[in-house]
Amino acid sequence: MSTASAYLAEAYAMKTLHKEKMKSLEKEETCNQWKKSSSSSSSGDWFTKMFKKVHPVTAQSSNSATNLR
Repeated sequence: MSTASAYLAEAYAMKTLHKEKMKSLEKEETCNQWKKSSSSSSSGDWFTKMFKKVHPVTAQSSNSATNLR
């Protein structure tokens, strides 16, 4: 009976080690993707984004439209 519990303990330990390894690999992958995206942008790209106009959409309600008439 003691061998069954030893196998269960080993399986649990291997499962937790695998989860930790996957978390670290995922973290490295996201860091690498961020580095690639920041290094791949051209030098003039930030300049064009700085002057991009943003026009917020203002929806008029039907009450304000009738009040203006």
